[in-house]
Amino acid sequence: MSEQLMNDLISESDLEKVTGYKAQAKQCKLLTEHGIFFVKDANGAPHVTWYSFNNPTHLRFNNNLTHNDEPDFSAMGL
Repeated sequence: MSEQLMNDLISESDLEKVTGYKAQAKQCKLLTEHGIFFVKDANGAPHVTWYSFNNPTHLRFNNNLTHNDEPDFSAMGL
């Protein structure tokens, strides 16, 4: 996808398709649950770029994608 397309806002109809909801509040809830950054307009409608949709924050800022329940003991100086 070109850089311009990645920065384009997702249309209302596409947002309904990808979230499965027509109600704006439910769209916002689903986007939040999936870590997708969006901005609400004055009417409460979410606006999302394709980049934000394809690169949720939990994947964008997490360099270690493997899950590890063990604490980092090296941080304690042991």
